Formats: sequence, C-alpha cells, structure tokens
Amino acid sequence: MSFHDTENRWKGFIIGAAGSVAGLMAMRWYWEKIAPTVKERVNLGGTDAYPENIDLDDISQVERHPDPDESSTAVVGSMAYEQVTGSEPETEETRTMLSYLAHWGYGMLQGGLYGAARAANGTDKGLDLSGGAAHGFGLWLLGDELTVPLLGLQEGPTAVSPVGHINRLGAHLAYGLATAATTQILRRML
Repeated sequence: MSFHDTENRWKGFIIGAAGSVAGLMAMRWYWEKIAPTVKERVNLGGTDAYPENIDLDDISQVERHPDPDESSTAVVGSMAYEQVTGSEPETEETRTMLSYLAHWGYGMLQGGLYGAARAANGTDKGLDLSGGAAHGFGLWLLGDELTVPLLGLQEGPTAVSPVGHINRLGAHLAYGLATAATTQILRRML
C-alpha cells in the first residue's frame, strides 16, 4: 500500500464522517415523519405475530439484560459515563445528552468507515445509492438486529413488533442513502 492509498483512505474517512451528518439527520427525520405513519397504517399483529414456540425476547450473551424503556445508545452513553466518572448519570438531561453523543459518535464512525471503504476501492462514479442502501441494511441487520441484543443493549427480536423492525430498517436505509449521497457530493467538491 502506498502513501497515496493511505492518504485517500483517511480523506475518505473524514469525508464519510462529514457525510454521515446528513445520514443522521435523515434517520431522525425518518423517525419523526415516516415511522409514526408506518406504525399507524401497517398492522402486522404486534409481538403476537410471532409463533408461540419462538421466544427470542432476551438473547443477551452478557450479564447485562436490557431495560425496555432505555435505548441502546442511552445504555452505551451511561456505561461510558460511569467508566469515566465512577458514578451513574444523575439526571435525565445528562442521560439524554449521553445517548445523543453515543448515537452521533457511532453514526459518524460508521460514515467514516463507509467513506474509507469507498476511497479504498477507488469508486468515484455516481452517488452509490446501492452501496448506501447496502451499508444501511448491514448496520440494521448486523448491528441493530443482532449485535446490540446479543450485547444486552436492547431486547431481542421477538420483543419488538414486526412494524418496529420495519421502522428500524427504514431508519437505517435513510441513514445509509443520505450518507452515501452526501459523501459522494463532498468527495467531488473536495
């Protein structure tokens, strides 16, 4: 690997992280504008839609078990806070801020990795919407649906309604598509 390749990957990482800001805003827009409509109009039976013999409500592989009222990013933010300060966050405002920081930090890291991968394979043509959709799908499936419940950061698959899974997928696709498009636009400008 030459110095130029390494430089392009770092540049791609920075541009991807910047592009992910649009992705994170698109994800928030999805949750605020689209998800309520999907939840209202699509009825797949809630958690009763799953067969009775399948119980994957808690698939955590660690001692920690998820609290249904706490988001995975809130858990990660609180855990980091506790590691740094030696105590749990005292106020709801602090927990909310930590949740946002964890979400934005993770989202920007993933955008950076997307940008670095794009730079590494040298594909500069088009907006790469298929790559953005694949990136969002992968984050949803491998991250949100598998790794996060396995780490005890949220409940397992059958604790969430099918519509909940659809909305999580939609939010991650919005993130991936907006991140990919913005990253490519920024790449052409810079």
